Amino acid sequence: MSPTSVFVFLWIISAVVLFFLAWWAGLLIKGGILIDSRGRYSLTHFQILLWTITILSSMVAVFISKGLDPASINISPQLLSLMGIAAGSAVGSTAVKSAKDADGSKANVARRGIFYRTKQNLSSKTGENILPKFNQIFLQEEGALADQAVDITKFQNFIFTLIAFGVYVAIAVNTRSLPTLPENIVWLIGISHAGYVSGKIPNK
Repeated sequence: MSPTSVFVFLWIISAVVLFFLAWWAGLLIKGGILIDSRGRYSLTHFQILLWTITILSSMVAVFISKGLDPASINISPQLLSLMGIAAGSAVGSTAVKSAKDADGSKANVARRGIFYRTKQNLSSKTGENILPKFNQIFLQEEGALADQAVDITKFQNFIFTLIAFGVYVAIAVNTRSLPTLPENIVWLIGISHAGYVSGKIPNK
């Protein structure tokens, strides 16, 4: 096998092991590791899980393929920035959710269970059973259009996350090392996360 093939093989094996560890951890909580406190699929959970598995598994692959040399694990400032952005976004979005879930909040949040949706131009409300589904990671989660319309800030953040993931994988495979991401990609992800967290603040 070529050095690149060995690296990719080790990376895949490491990622699969970490994925099953995450899956097992999800069995210990209600719903799974991608489900948030509202009983919904969470974009934040998805991003943290994606980057945790991707970065840790690539570190393991680099370490083993380079002959167990600790010096081979060189984490670039751009990669640290990416990890910091993901963590900061998770903290920010969790804080906004907690504020909207607090007693006395006027936010009409769609959480697992019966969600009462106010009909347009009417004072009556209709009850609807909200269940976890994967597309909730880019759907609105409050207001009259909860689970019925795309939240554009969440969708943009989701797409940019996939783009950054693809860039990370391509560079890592080509270099067989932890990648140094282009500065513009890091800025793009940072701006996208800022818009994502800001978009959660207004009540819908």
